[in-house]
Amino acid sequence: MWIFRRSPTMAGGLFAMERKYFNDLGQYDSGMDIWGGENLEISFRIWMCGGQLLIIPCSRVGHIFRKRRPYGSPGGQDTMAHNSLRLAHVWMDEYKEQYFALRPELRTRSYGDISERLAVRKRLQCRSFKWYLDTIYPEMQVSAPHNKAQQPVFVNKALRRPKVLQRGRIRSSDPPRLMKCHGSGGSQQWTLGKSNRLYQVSVGQCLAVVDPLSHKGYVAMAICDGSQSQQWQLQE
Repeated sequence: MWIFRRSPTMAGGLFAMERKYFNDLGQYDSGMDIWGGENLEISFRIWMCGGQLLIIPCSRVGHIFRKRRPYGSPGGQDTMAHNSLRLAHVWMDEYKEQYFALRPELRTRSYGDISERLAVRKRLQCRSFKWYLDTIYPEMQVSAPHNKAQQPVFVNKALRRPKVLQRGRIRSSDPPRLMKCHGSGGSQQWTLGKSNRLYQVSVGQCLAVVDPLSHKGYVAMAICDGSQSQQWQLQE
């Protein structure tokens, strides 16, 4: 017996959808470039336009990670920013001001013609982004939108929090990027496991020092191999 759970968004490469529904839904936004944001765009569209996005918690998906991205951006363009702008202007309604508060330099950047995507939203009689936040993702409480840009305030009110097994300090010549804990796992869910490696659950890779002999000690994600550069210690 399959047990399904609702999910507000999904990873772009790990989903299945009936072809007819995909076509009726408007396929992907052809105005987006190369990579980035398409998974959020279609996630918002599924929920706001009458569909459901479900996951099977016990499913297993194989994924072979490349050592480098096999494609580039045309002219060095920030395709994530370009695609995110299209997403914000089509689907986020007045809440796009929250995005611009975070990235004010993108407010005047060109994002192409979105008339066809707006027509898709009108054809499907899709709900508002406020409905999405209130109904599909109430745990993500966003401050009320205003015309005046302000620093967005995100508060995760989820009841379930990860259990803290151990607290400590990572010993390294260059610590990884620190961010406020959101308590939702994902990119902030790490395990200290075999060979003292720090394993990132959502990415499926380990934290590694790029050049262990360098005093700079830059860190990066890499395929887990148990090497010395991927061994870490927690010091109380």
